[in-house]
Amino acid sequence: MREFLDPITPDLGDEEFAAAALDLLRWQSRNNPVYRRFLSGLGVDPLTVTRWQDFPALPASAFRGQAVCCFPPERARAVFTTSGTTGAESGRHYFENLSYYEKSLSAGFRIFMPDLTRHRWISLIPTLTVKPDSSLGYMIDYLGKNIPHDGFQSFCGADYEIDFNRLAHELTAADGKPVALFGASFALATVGEVFQERGKSWRLTADSVIFDTGGYKGRRRELTAGELSGLMAGVFGCAARNIYNEYGMTELSTPGYARLSEGIHRFPPWLRVLIRDPLTMRICAPGERGLVQLYDLANVGSVMALGTLDTAVYERDGIRLLGRVSAADLRGCSLPYEF
Repeated sequence: MREFLDPITPDLGDEEFAAAALDLLRWQSRNNPVYRRFLSGLGVDPLTVTRWQDFPALPASAFRGQAVCCFPPERARAVFTTSGTTGAESGRHYFENLSYYEKSLSAGFRIFMPDLTRHRWISLIPTLTVKPDSSLGYMIDYLGKNIPHDGFQSFCGADYEIDFNRLAHELTAADGKPVALFGASFALATVGEVFQERGKSWRLTADSVIFDTGGYKGRRRELTAGELSGLMAGVFGCAARNIYNEYGMTELSTPGYARLSEGIHRFPPWLRVLIRDPLTMRICAPGERGLVQLYDLANVGSVMALGTLDTAVYERDGIRLLGRVSAADLRGCSLPYEF
């Protein structure tokens, strides 16, 4: 695979991003057969596109049933599978090289998260040992091995079954020490409700944090941000300002971060977000709701430009997510958002 100048740097400016993005998008349009066919179907000639914003974003649904990569898929070093929504076919993200992915994980986490080197890390995420095709499992394993901390334990099996007794013992043993609790939204909600029913609660230290990786995936009733914050405060004594939320997906290499109480997701400078009107593809003004498109320089071996069915508005220096678009919202739209 071709080597690119390393864009994973906290001080990447607009001009540097634009140059790197154009270079990568043109290369991917030649070397990624799925993206090449997508552009051709839209009548887009990559040689005539002069701004990265004018490269159409490939729908995330394109990762289902085909290899979206710039190399022979049999050369993949890792393949992460999407958890998907109920009844949907899983997508797969192929990686020939994990160096950009790993650097993006580590650098982005250090930019947006507080110092967790004194914290005892407790995970409700299945590890790679039990779920080797999980990007979330890779994330927590990699961060746990490359960011200093005061111990790391996972209490979650391959299908998110949680050992509540061991978890309760660990939380009690951590008395007086800061804790970093990592888990998907449905895992955090389930743990909170089970301990609430059992009459168990803890008062974690004021600098303890909860890291919500997002997503209910139809496993349980979804809680609002306020409901989840209230549950975490009641069971763990964790202040809302210390609950962080990740916005990411298997098809990406770079997530965004928000304080759950604030609800504004921010991204490192090697990823840029465009919010577009789904009918006209015009970039929305601040406050206008549109579809989220993500341009991720760490997505070297697949496709940098990714289209989602998430909706959001620009707010301050980030975006505020407003939920998924419905089929009714897209009726009459001729754009190829369902691949």
